[in-house]
Amino acid sequence: MHPILASRARLGAYLLGWLPIALLLATLGALQGWTWREAFVLGLGLAAFGAFLFLTAWYLCRALPLEPQGDFRARMPAWLIAALVMGGLWTGFARLLAWSLQAVPGLRRLPDRIAPAMPMLAGLGILLYLAVLALHYLLAAMERSREAEHAEQELRVLAREAELKALRAQLNPHFLFNSLNSISALTTQDPARAREMCVLLADFLRKSLKLGEHPSVRLSEELDLLRNYLAIEQIRFGSRLQVAWEITPEAELAEVPTLLLQPLVENAIKHGISQLPEGGTIVIRAAPAGSSMEIQVANPVDPDAPQREGLGMGLRQVKQRLQGRFGTLARMEAGIREGLHRVDLRFPMETS
Repeated sequence: MHPILASRARLGAYLLGWLPIALLLATLGALQGWTWREAFVLGLGLAAFGAFLFLTAWYLCRALPLEPQGDFRARMPAWLIAALVMGGLWTGFARLLAWSLQAVPGLRRLPDRIAPAMPMLAGLGILLYLAVLALHYLLAAMERSREAEHAEQELRVLAREAELKALRAQLNPHFLFNSLNSISALTTQDPARAREMCVLLADFLRKSLKLGEHPSVRLSEELDLLRNYLAIEQIRFGSRLQVAWEITPEAELAEVPTLLLQPLVENAIKHGISQLPEGGTIVIRAAPAGSSMEIQVANPVDPDAPQREGLGMGLRQVKQRLQGRFGTLARMEAGIREGLHRVDLRFPMETS
């Protein structure tokens, strides 16, 4: 669609830009001895006609687009021919307007007045058309730039969504690998508990697949899934694994990325509880803090165990997913403090 006619605001600004041109035409007429009435009538009429006639420059602009590496000289003949034609039409309209207004009192001498000014009007019409043509090329360049920016944003969004889907897809196989190892260890020691763990694992996978269809879920749903996972691990660790829940009612209504907490708790069990002969308690906290949501998972660790550098696979996935969803508004910190390994998450609070 025509870039000027597509927007009322742009069309208004374009027409407003012709008012100084109408004033210029009137001034030029007055300088040649015309009455101000004759000058204003002809100036306004020519400006109004030129404003709409020169809108056709868009079609030449579209037929001969400017390429970054293109040769401008190849287009100059077409531009000049179009300018001459439009300048001729503009001056022809000026003569027709003067002739049609000669019956109006005070404007009878207008045809005689305009005859000597025809060369000047023709030159001015050519310059105005070229100026409007340049304006259309500028608008076309702005439109291309806006479309390119929009396409780039869409590509970034698609890339981010693909990355998040890939990260989510890695969670289940990673957890399944660890769970199958646990079941394998139990089959020879306690087959009944191994069977029970298989049932709980199937239930967990069924729920995780259902929730995995959504990019985010309520924290209450995420906690239900987490309790199912902990029931699986409880079979393996028994009384060595204890869990303390510190969840506020407001926090349960918050939206969180799906399977956000399970990798954190899995990490706490694998690198904390499993390495302690007496086991320990995993503390899971969640509470809103202003416009943000704060979640913490803390677990005891063996003080004599070598401190690991960096983040494990599960923690890296959680960090990447938070950054992919919330960008720089999300924060994640993990480290050992006072004998506890703590993972602190903070991100904008969203509710459904």
